This record gives sequence, C-alpha cells and structure tokens, in this order.
Amino acid sequence: MKVKILKKTIKEGDNYCIKSLFVSFTESNIYDGIVNHLKGLGCEIDQIEKFCKPNDYNGAISYAFGLNCSNFTFERVERFGILDANILFQKNEKGYINAKIQIIDKKEQVKGYESPEDEADGWSSAAPEIKAPNPMGDGSKAEPMPTPIVDPFTAMNNSLDPNAVQDLPF
Repeated sequence: MKVKILKKTIKEGDNYCIKSLFVSFTESNIYDGIVNHLKGLGCEIDQIEKFCKPNDYNGAISYAFGLNCSNFTFERVERFGILDANILFQKNEKGYINAKIQIIDKKEQVKGYESPEDEADGWSSAAPEIKAPNPMGDGSKAEPMPTPIVDPFTAMNNSLDPNAVQDLPF
C-alpha cells in the first residue's frame, strides 16, 4: 500500500516513546477494503471513522490515518515522501484501531520509498549571496574573550566625596 507521509509525530511518556507517521492515500477501493477488514474484526463504523474517514478538499477525496513504525523507518523518511509498505490494521483489547508496518524477522516490510522533491530552487528576484562566517584568529580553536583591565584605585574612587575613601594607597 502506497501512502503519502504528511507529518511525523513523537509521543513521549514516563516509560515509553512512540514514533508514528500521519499518512494519507486517495484510492477509494483501498479504503473500502480497509473498512471491510475492520468490520470483519468486529469494529463498528463509528470506530472506523474515528481512525480513518474520507476528507473532501477542493473536490478531491483523501483518507488519512496514523501509522506506527519503528525508529529505523521513522529516522529515514521525510514529510511528503511516498512510502510503499505492507500495513496491518488491527483492533486492540481496548477497542482502538491501530495501523502498523508489518515486521517479519525484525525487518519492516517496506517495499519502497520516494523522497520528496524540493519545490523551490531559487527566488524570482536576485537572491543575496551567502556570506561565509568570519572566524576570529585562525579558526582552529575557540579564543577566550578579553577581560577588561580595571584599575583598583579608579574603581574605588568613583565618588566625588573625598571622605568616601578610607584606604589610600599612599
């Protein structure tokens, strides 16, 4: 099943970290097959619509759902890329529907991935040149900030009152 990755999400708790993808597809026959499969597992239509339902935008119908995946897959995919994988739809003991990529012998069954293309490669007006950073010194190490030299006599004599200073150095 080919799906388009819309968003990458991380849900963290005290003892867990769930990384998942929010994906979409546009084929209505695949959606009908998912609905029939979930009805066969005992899911009702309102449960199915909470998980995945048709969305109409500018006359085009799409379907979106959350897809659980491993850290390996999560780190290697980008938003708006196309992922082709075997996806399992299951109902857990609490009645929630989950989708995850099938794992066989510790390998996710990903058939292919098409990374998104950059939509822009320039500006319509003249773009400013990228300036190289100007490192201090030879750039091989960080140099300490110079400390200001403070004359202790001048620091003590900031007052205009001559009796304010008790200890004179002479």
